[in-house]
Amino acid sequence: MLYREPEYIDLPDELREKLVAFREDHADDPVGDVAQRVLFEDDVVRIWEMKLEPGEYSDLHHHAHDYYLVIFSGDLVAGIPPKGEGVEPFAVRIPPEGNTIQIPKGGTEWAFNAGEKVYHEVLIELKKS
Repeated sequence: MLYREPEYIDLPDELREKLVAFREDHADDPVGDVAQRVLFEDDVVRIWEMKLEPGEYSDLHHHAHDYYLVIFSGDLVAGIPPKGEGVEPFAVRIPPEGNTIQIPKGGTEWAFNAGEKVYHEVLIELKKS
C-alpha cells in the first residue's frame, strides 16, 4: 500500500446538505472514541480499528495525538467537524488499493462513510506526540 496525498473532492450540493444536516442533528453528541475498538496499546502507541458500512458514522472524536491512518477499503469518506471548529465538512476519495495518511493532532470530527463500499481503517495513535 502506497502513501498518496488525500484526494479531496468538491462536495456536490446534495452531499454538502446531507453533511451539514448531520452536523446539526448531532450537535449535542458527546465526544467519544476515535474508532470502534483498540487492537493494541502500550506506552508509545494505541492501535484502533474502524469499519463503517455505507451511511454509518463514527463517534464524534478528538485527535488528541498525531495519527497514521492505514485505509484498507472504501471509496468515499467524509469528515464532519462540529459547527464552530472553523472547518467545513469535507470528503476524500479512497484509492482502490487503499492509502496511508498522516493526521495531525487537534481536529474534532465525525467520520461518515459517504460511499458505497465498506470503509475499513486502522488508526495508529502516537501517544507521545
